[in-house]
Amino acid sequence: MKFTQKIISLIPSVTEILYYLGLEAKVVGITENCNYPEETKFKCKVGTFGHPRLSAILGLEPDIVLADGALHKKLIEDLQRNKIIVIEATPINVNDIFILMSKLGSLSHTELTVQPLINRLRERVDRLIRKSVVRRPRVFRLMSTDPLVTPGLQSFQYDALLLAGAQLMDFRANDPYVKVSWDQVRRFDPEVILFCGVEQGQSLPLKCKGCIAKNPICHRTVEDILDLEWEHITAFRENRIYPVSCDTICRPGPRLIDGVEKLHNLFYRK
Repeated sequence: MKFTQKIISLIPSVTEILYYLGLEAKVVGITENCNYPEETKFKCKVGTFGHPRLSAILGLEPDIVLADGALHKKLIEDLQRNKIIVIEATPINVNDIFILMSKLGSLSHTELTVQPLINRLRERVDRLIRKSVVRRPRVFRLMSTDPLVTPGLQSFQYDALLLAGAQLMDFRANDPYVKVSWDQVRRFDPEVILFCGVEQGQSLPLKCKGCIAKNPICHRTVEDILDLEWEHITAFRENRIYPVSCDTICRPGPRLIDGVEKLHNLFYRK
């Protein structure tokens, strides 16, 4: 593959990775959802994460487009018909993030400068792995309330929560996200519940670009999402239901390691 000079990232987490690796000068286009770090506001926008515009991408004449294999399937086909190289960048576990970082370093011929940055994150993950845990708390990650949805085996969030020290629901299907019944939650009886939300009285985060939900879960409090049906769940009784910022665990990039460390401390605080 030729030396990569112009990159378009259609995935917010990948944009964060590119900036973390010091490759921002090669980034010619991103989406409106790519909002971290702050400097991304100066980059050309090619649409939203959910709906990138083919014409805007082609107009920037990229060497490579980084896309989500499932969400951007039709767009990827269109780009490939236009002789644009597309790399599908959809990690399903934490190690995949490091593999993607190494690949970006190779494509940009910056292996020597990006490898120490990757190693720093790997070392932090290794420290978490080495920590001895007597018993993992049962943790339920609530992504949606109607229906109840939680990360599955093919989700980087599932892997990240395991790394943080959680005991999770056991699934047979290899799906990234799983609908679960109330009976499954009741039988699992989580000791900790996590959801993307806010504390009572906390300022609401801005809606993601393209979000059409009238009341997204990230704008809701514990009181908004749980009723008395949950009062027999251990997490409810012990007041261990925590709203967490979407930045903590929703993006498979360098900040995910920060989030995993925070969650580990949350699970095992005394």
